[in-house]
Amino acid sequence: MDLYLSDESRRVGKAQEICFPETTQEISDLLREHPDVPVTLQGGRTGVTAGAVPNGGLVLNMSKMARILELPEAAPASSDSDLNGDVRHGSSRPLRAVVQPGLLLCRLQEELTKRHVFFPPDPTETTASLGGMVSCNSSGARSYRYGAIRDHILGLRMVLADGDTLSISRGQYLAKAGAFAITTDSGKTIRGTLPSIPMPHVKKHTAGYYIRPDMDLLDLFIGSEGTLGIVTEIDCHLLPEPKERWGCIAFFESESSALRYVHLLRGEAIHADAMDADAIEFFGCDTLAMLRHAQSSGQILTDMEAIPDGCAVYTEFSSDSRDGLTALCASLGEKITQAGGDPAHSWFAFRGPDMLRLKAFRHAAPTCVNEQISLIQQTVPDITKLGTDMSVPDATLDRVFAMYREDLAREGFATSLFGHIGNNHLHCNIIPRSKDEYLRGKALYTRWAEAIVAMGGSVSAEHGIGKLKPWLLQKQYTPDQLLSMVELKRLFDPQERLNPGNVFG
Repeated sequence: MDLYLSDESRRVGKAQEICFPETTQEISDLLREHPDVPVTLQGGRTGVTAGAVPNGGLVLNMSKMARILELPEAAPASSDSDLNGDVRHGSSRPLRAVVQPGLLLCRLQEELTKRHVFFPPDPTETTASLGGMVSCNSSGARSYRYGAIRDHILGLRMVLADGDTLSISRGQYLAKAGAFAITTDSGKTIRGTLPSIPMPHVKKHTAGYYIRPDMDLLDLFIGSEGTLGIVTEIDCHLLPEPKERWGCIAFFESESSALRYVHLLRGEAIHADAMDADAIEFFGCDTLAMLRHAQSSGQILTDMEAIPDGCAVYTEFSSDSRDGLTALCASLGEKITQAGGDPAHSWFAFRGPDMLRLKAFRHAAPTCVNEQISLIQQTVPDITKLGTDMSVPDATLDRVFAMYREDLAREGFATSLFGHIGNNHLHCNIIPRSKDEYLRGKALYTRWAEAIVAMGGSVSAEHGIGKLKPWLLQKQYTPDQLLSMVELKRLFDPQERLNPGNVFG
């Protein structure tokens, strides 16, 4: 039981019972047999906001619901335009995979590779479950080009809090001026009105429910953190696998040079054309120092060159044209030079093992942070990792970056700054060495949340709110707006028994 009382947040909960259902019917039966018991859902338990940590009651661990129910035979011939599919804006020939929620992303990726197709969402943790990814509208590095998982879901099947089931496909149920009606599989109709809540002006947002006046109701359930229904089947939109996928890590002596490089990549500098990148990722000076120490001690990345001083930006590109990517790399070198770096000291990869090494570099940062937190918890057990998941509009990237660095320098915290800078979405990790540092770090995050919301940003871009960050959601929305979200939840879960504590505290 103890194994299932925590997740990557390192918070530990409690539960009376844990079940491992294998079918939708089993889940319906369990909910009807335990009508007044709170239920916590678990997938790969890779989340960092304690969303899968139970506060008592029944745990439904979905690890045995891990089958692939439908796969395409193979991808049709593709063009570069096929590689940008967003299912919410239509697709002339959707490729699809239907899977159960306990399936791990890495397992799906293995099967899709055999068929020369891929699922665009690319979170750092490949052992994340598909159900967990839907729960928090996961995205990852490739969101710069492909968006979040919401952009690649064709349908869901769910069990509601009373044991009834709901099957919903994209385009099936649309709100009209906020009003909606959804019919369950048993024939019951759920009617309601979506609250009038402004969404932040950012590319990535998973803080509270996704709400638009004339939205597709499927999008309401994606990113709802398991508070509206229990997902049992996921219909995924796939894309043809590009013939070429290349990567580059450019190193810079200063973070100001790295920021200039990002603006050049995004076409925001004078006489700069935007690069058609899949991913643009940043690694701060503190993060490279952490990785360099772990590498020199033989813990990670031992088959790579020694990591240099300074900071870095990782970019990834894909195409069916090798000639096109060759020309792109030449342009990339020019931008590295223009920003103050040296292409000769950059790392380039062209598919194969070299691409895997670059991805290992990108994935090593959160792993090292988590390991440091685990060590500190041996002497200070009641702290958790403090990591921002906030995103801002394009025009405020430099301002929020300066805010992070100035405040961190003043406070003297041990830190690691990295993340999805292409989407203005940086993970600023404070590694508290004492309870006092933990409390001061949490207070700093609160001030940052207020500033970022004032900039038009989001307090959570991809991790969700879970049980650790409801206080930040209170900076995003007014009490009346939060209450209206709770009332929306009660339409689907009148007793508020699904994932209690998630999102609203």
